[in-house]
Amino acid sequence: MSIISRILIPMIMVAIAAMPSGCGFRPADVDVTLDGGRTASEQELALMGGIPPAQVGFMLYDLDMHTAIAGHNSSVAFIPASTTKVPITVTALNVLGPDYRFKTYLGYEGSISDGVLDGTLYLKGTGDPLLTMADLMAMADHLKKKGISSVSGRFVYDESDLASTTSINGSMEPDMPYNSGLSALSLDYNSVIADWKPDRDMNAMTFRLTPSLPVNRAGLSREKLGDNITFSYRNNGGIESWFLSPEEKRGGTDRLPVKNPALYTASTFASMCAMRGIRLPRPEAGTMPDGASAILVHEGIPLTGIADITLTYSINLMAELMSLSAAKKLSGKALPVDESSRAVFAYLEDKLDGISWKGLSAVNGSGLTVRNRITPEQMTAILAYADAQDYNGKKFRYLLPASGWEGSLANRLDDPETALRVLAKTGSINYVLTLAGYLYTASKRNIAFVIFINDITAREQYDADPNRRSKASMARVYAWTNRAKSVMDGIVKSWITGL
Repeated sequence: MSIISRILIPMIMVAIAAMPSGCGFRPADVDVTLDGGRTASEQELALMGGIPPAQVGFMLYDLDMHTAIAGHNSSVAFIPASTTKVPITVTALNVLGPDYRFKTYLGYEGSISDGVLDGTLYLKGTGDPLLTMADLMAMADHLKKKGISSVSGRFVYDESDLASTTSINGSMEPDMPYNSGLSALSLDYNSVIADWKPDRDMNAMTFRLTPSLPVNRAGLSREKLGDNITFSYRNNGGIESWFLSPEEKRGGTDRLPVKNPALYTASTFASMCAMRGIRLPRPEAGTMPDGASAILVHEGIPLTGIADITLTYSINLMAELMSLSAAKKLSGKALPVDESSRAVFAYLEDKLDGISWKGLSAVNGSGLTVRNRITPEQMTAILAYADAQDYNGKKFRYLLPASGWEGSLANRLDDPETALRVLAKTGSINYVLTLAGYLYTASKRNIAFVIFINDITAREQYDADPNRRSKASMARVYAWTNRAKSVMDGIVKSWITGL
């Protein structure tokens, strides 16, 4: 048993025993053993091309025969990148239930007279990763129907249900939209649209953010930001300020991450209200009391739908919010990102106690890190376990993208021999490429598989390079990724056609 299990499993098992059974879902118990199976064949080794075999790990498991087929470095811990979303999603579906819906509350305390709320208005989130601008507009409409045109007291936003953070991974680039802040009160992937263009005479650049709010600001940097860096970020007294590089001469549009999602969401809601003639005070952080009167309870889509989007399009924010929510259900309290991911894996370790969990490391639930580690054996066992679950008539594999058809596999394994035969989660960060899921062979075998390719040395050199975003550095990254992808897809194709 790993240190993760020793610390968290006792706490989690007590919490599970006390869980209400109202969700109506009970995961199936599954006995998975991965003994036996051959080592890498000469063909598989040959298909690795110029990639050293030590940088490749894979595992194949026949789901109908319940036997291991083959493995290579299968007990070696690799960086899983976004395939981390597989165990996170499985646990969230099991613990929260496939029909679980995140709720967002609009409530108040006080009295309403002549259109004025004399008291406090509350906006409370519980982790819905798909709360949208349209949802906030509908909430503002409900406020107007309630007869409220202004609030004379306070406007409080409540993100206390889950732990919040300003970025998923603080050591990675701050301007990437997939590295946003996390909060129980999040909105539209926690990103804003940045738009910049030169004036008619090409002498000056205008730069703006949408939505433009009192809590965000766009400006022009007075100094060069570095090769291949377009934006710099600074937080000035709670105001998120983005600055455009002076090297930018042509217009463009991009997404930028929101670092304080709860304040951003509340400020956006206030602007929606203002459009409808409703005046709200400046948003402030707080907690909505249990006795607050309800104006509206917005329910998100069922968790299976969230899981589908997360796995098909590899949305980091959604994976992390599922991880935080599942961990809270397991532990009974709001845990930070790293502790939440460890709680999720501790749950799976308990479910799959016949598997060695040596080498496992979990610091977040999205895979946006080089510190997560998992072996091909461990990931394969999770896939076999997931395949045995019935999520109210939907199998886990059908939440994954299909090769040659959708999401992150739309343009991969798309020839007639392989298209639609692979249902798998992709993973990619610089010098890391991964794939984990299910495949149907030409001989009608039903297989769970994992294949990881990591160049740890190259990744460490990349992280240590102060100019890692330079064109030369990124050209090396793209060359490695293309080579690794060709090797990976060639090996997977050999399994489809040859097993």
